Amino acid sequence: MITGETIAITGGAGFLGTHLTKRLAEQHQVRILDTDISSNSINYTSLIDHPNVELIQGDVCDAQFVRQALSGCDVIIHLAALLGVERVVANARRTMDTIVLGTRNVLEASCQNGPVRRVINVSTSEIYGNTTVQGDAAAASISGANDPRMSYAAAKLLGEHLSWSYYRDLGVKVVNVRPFNVYGPLRKTSNALSVFIVRALAGKDLLVHGQGGQLRSWCYVDDFCDGLIACLQRDEAVGQDFNIGNALTTCTIHDLAKRIIRLSGSQSRVRYIEHPYSDINVRAPGGDKALRLLGYEARCDIDEGLQHTIDWYRDHLKDFQHWL
Repeated sequence: MITGETIAITGGAGFLGTHLTKRLAEQHQVRILDTDISSNSINYTSLIDHPNVELIQGDVCDAQFVRQALSGCDVIIHLAALLGVERVVANARRTMDTIVLGTRNVLEASCQNGPVRRVINVSTSEIYGNTTVQGDAAAASISGANDPRMSYAAAKLLGEHLSWSYYRDLGVKVVNVRPFNVYGPLRKTSNALSVFIVRALAGKDLLVHGQGGQLRSWCYVDDFCDGLIACLQRDEAVGQDFNIGNALTTCTIHDLAKRIIRLSGSQSRVRYIEHPYSDINVRAPGGDKALRLLGYEARCDIDEGLQHTIDWYRDHLKDFQHWL
């Protein structure tokens, strides 16, 4: 177990960054970089006052800011990105700038400030396109159609190629991590699961796109953190990409909605609506590589993870009225 490092997390005040900081702050100095600190997930915790946590507000698109903020770091976890399908669709250019320029700036800073032990670039399962089952690194495929939703996935795939170029050409010790639908308490950006929970708790209809046959796997945030921390600790991770998810939780969106209604004790109904934007038919991870090189295996049962998440949203329902 490596301890006593300075670990920077870009986009660190959000959902994943906050959970990672909770895990890392007892044994490391954690430096959080984010454009939004005052209204982000971290404010649901006591981390803002933690002696091992430093908060720095700024934009990863600003190269000088990134270089100064990352000075002296041993490890960089790069999370910064625009999240949420609706937000991405409405801000395609900003989505791509944040991911592509931000990733380039982080990688440049890791060279200019002196060698760092590890750079974890958090990508996305969406790089696999619309129909991949059991995501395989060789199968990454982004549609070339004029589809604003794909701006996020395309930028993330380019971010992976940037990471590999710095690994090959300059020896930066990078790891690319592809999360598969991570969920849990503290999430403020919308996804289907979180919105379903909030609407079920409020007794509103759960709105399912199409017929709800889209397949998704759902990874509880504690399991995801286990996988990412293994990437920090294991030398075998350097120069590799990993799917971090939980294939055992794979279900249709219709089944997910029904499960949330049952677990929340709601009287809500499922209502089917037309797709307002493009969708992904299948997204489920292949986990053999992560198991072999990281020893990673998701453990949280979907009902257990959903119940923890439902309980948290029930306690904070007033903060999510805009999802109703």
